[in-house]
Amino acid sequence: MKNLLLRSRYLALAAGLLLAAPALWSCNSETTFQKQAREHEDQLKIIDEDTIQSYLRRNNLTDKATRTNSGLYVVDIVAGQGAPVTSGKQVSVKYIGRFLSNGAHPGSTGYPASSGNPNFPAGSIFDNSADNRTACGCAVFTGGSPETKPGFTEGLLLLRQGDRKLLLIPSRLMYGPTGQSPSIPPDSALLFEIEVLNVY
Repeated sequence: MKNLLLRSRYLALAAGLLLAAPALWSCNSETTFQKQAREHEDQLKIIDEDTIQSYLRRNNLTDKATRTNSGLYVVDIVAGQGAPVTSGKQVSVKYIGRFLSNGAHPGSTGYPASSGNPNFPAGSIFDNSADNRTACGCAVFTGGSPETKPGFTEGLLLLRQGDRKLLLIPSRLMYGPTGQSPSIPPDSALLFEIEVLNVY
C-alpha cells in the first residue's frame, strides 16, 4: 500500500512536470542570435516602409500604389487585359531591377545611420532581362515557384498579360540581411519595372 501511494505521488509529480515543461522551455527559448535577427528584421520593416513611402512620394505614385499584407507595393502603370498569372503557369516578362536602397539607413526610425554601400547607388540597375540575350529581351518564370524570392513570387501572382507595373519589395522579401554577393548588398529594398508579355 505504501509503495502504491509512493508510486502514485511520483506519477503525479512526473505528470505535473510534463505539463509545465512547455511553459518552462518557452521562457527562454530564443537564443541571442535569434533575438538579434528578429530585432534586425523589425528595424528593417520600419526602414523599408519609410524607403518605399519616400520613393512613392518623390515620384507622385502614392495614389497608384497598393500595399499587400506582406509589405510589397504594386504600382499600376498600364493595366493588362490578358490572362492572369497563376501558380504553375509560365510567364514571360521584360523587367529591370533597381536598388531602392543599398543598405543605407540614414534618418530612419529605430536604426543607426549608415552610409550604405557606395558601389550600389540607389536607383542603379542590378538586373535587366534585356541582358539575357534572348530574342524577346525577356525572361521566363513559373508562377508561384518556390525558386524565386518571396516578394518577386508574390508580385508575379498579382499580374496579368499586358500589365506594366512596378514592384517595390522590402529587403526581407528578397535577399534580406545576407544579400547576394557580389551583386546585391545586405538589407537592400528593390524595385522591379515589369511588363508581362505572355502567360501560358
